[in-house]
Formats: sequence, C-alpha cells, structure tokens
Amino acid sequence: MHNWSLVCFTLSTQSAIGLVWVSATGRWFGGGTRAVFSIWPMSIALTLAALGLYAALAHLSKPRLAPNALRNLTASWLSREVLLVQAFAGAVALLIPISLLDASSGLVILEAAACLLGGAALVAMTRVYLLKTVPVWNSPATLLEFAGSAMLLGGALGAVLTALKATDQPGWSPALITAAIGILLGLILKLTAIFPSLAAEQAARDQTWYEPTVAPLSIGRALTVRMGLSLAGLALILAAINGPGPTWLWSCLSLACFGTAEVVGRQRFYKAYRRLGL
Repeated sequence: MHNWSLVCFTLSTQSAIGLVWVSATGRWFGGGTRAVFSIWPMSIALTLAALGLYAALAHLSKPRLAPNALRNLTASWLSREVLLVQAFAGAVALLIPISLLDASSGLVILEAAACLLGGAALVAMTRVYLLKTVPVWNSPATLLEFAGSAMLLGGALGAVLTALKATDQPGWSPALITAAIGILLGLILKLTAIFPSLAAEQAARDQTWYEPTVAPLSIGRALTVRMGLSLAGLALILAAINGPGPTWLWSCLSLACFGTAEVVGRQRFYKAYRRLGL
C-alpha cells in the first residue's frame, strides 16, 4: 500500500475538519458576529482539504480515472467518502466570499453546514476501514482514533492561529478556549481508543487466516512514543497560555509534537494491513 499518500490524505482532511469545528464554535461562543470572523482558519482548512484530496490521487495507479470513484454511492463508503470530502471543501470555500458580505445569518448556516459535512466525511472515512478481513481495523478504535485526530490537530492548529493573531495579548480567549477543549477532547478520545485497539490486535493474532503484522515499532513502543509526544504537546500548549516567552513559539512546538505523534500512529495503522489470498 502507498502508506504515505493515505497518511497525508487522512491526517490532512481530519485536521481541516477539526479546524473548522474549532474555529466555528470559537466564533459562536465569541458572539457570532461577522466582525470576529477570520478567513485564515477557513483558508488553511481549505488548503489542507485540497492537499488531502491531492494526496489521495497518489494512491491511485491511474489518477485520471479518479472520477469513477463517485459511481457507486449507493453501496460504497469509499465513494461516499470522496463525495463528502469534496462537499466539505466546497462549503469551506463558500465561507470565504460569504464572510465578505453583510450576512451574519447566512454565515452561521454555512458554518453549520461545513461542520456537519465534515462530521459526515469523518464517519464515511471511518467506515471505509471497518473491514472484517482486516481485524486490526475493524474496531471502535478506528472511529475513536480518527475523531481524536480531528479534534487534536484541529485544536492545535486553532491554538497556533490564535497565538499568531494575538501575540501581544496572552491568556484565555473564546477562540483559545475552544482550541484547548478540542485538544483535550482529542487526547481523551486517543486514550479511550487504546483498549479497543489492544483488543483488536489480540483478536488478529487469534485468527489463523490473518497474517500477523510486521511493523518497525511494536504496539507498546508506538504507544509510548505517541503518549510521550502528546504529553509534551500538552505541556507546551499550557506554556503557550500561561507561561513565559513567545506564545506563538510554544503553540507551534505543540503542534509539531501532536503532528509527529499522529504520523507515527497513522503509519502503524496502515502497516497493520495485509492482503489475503495468493
């Protein structure tokens, strides 16, 4: 499998979805006026979604046939995933010009639509991997991991953008509060995924027809690396909020820690795949 293309697609798309969630809720909690809307989070989310779709093309042996992926919407979660990710990106793209108009109610409706489409795309993305032939994927841990990635990376991106926007005003703000909540929820989902993930690994070993995975890192070592990086990221985001020094620097370092942890976990996720048959 072309692991890196799928790692880039899933993590980029999930980061975009999480960033839209965090940015929209932060604006709503901050009063919901058009004046507090910033095009930067939506522009970055749109860029990430576009990069994700471009990376997905690299997974295809014949990218020119990519439109055929939309032909089986009634039965294929892969087709639904492709459609929903594009619909999500389209809704985010519309937010940018709409924000320039004096239409606060329309902005809220479009934000809500983008959030819902992002959630639907995340569900479809998860269902693609719930395959009985891949026991380590066919587990509640997959949904928890994907949703956790969206919240964690979206929250970390939101924190970075908030820090860059208010370098001279450290401390809590509605945007930073929602970013911090996103990070916290993401970490909780990641922790919750550990036990079903371990159970799925054990179930896969018990299946005589399933070839055991050969990964550069054992599940124990991978978890140790990911938890260490996640704790470092959490400490850095706390330093960004209340600690000394430049807020934007701590936020960027936190995002780097969380992002590295996610890449390690997602690479191991795809390494677990084994093709069956002769």
